[in-house]
Amino acid sequence: MLCCGLLAACGSPHEFESFSHRDPYMKEADFKRDVAECEAEKNKHSSKIQGREFGLKGKDAGFLGCMKLKGWDRNRP
Repeated sequence: MLCCGLLAACGSPHEFESFSHRDPYMKEADFKRDVAECEAEKNKHSSKIQGREFGLKGKDAGFLGCMKLKGWDRNRP
């Protein structure tokens, strides 16, 4: 059984099941495409700023900000 600590995230942060999209017809293939694009963009200064504008902090702010712009939100546990 996998036990997650308070500071550790369970599973990979890039799992389809960990995100939801505004459009219910978006599929896992769409998610994977957007993850690949956001992985490439996450370290750009503009992506980090966008993530902070969404109130995101930490090393994933650029990636999550990009995903949010594409309509994906991380599900809350």
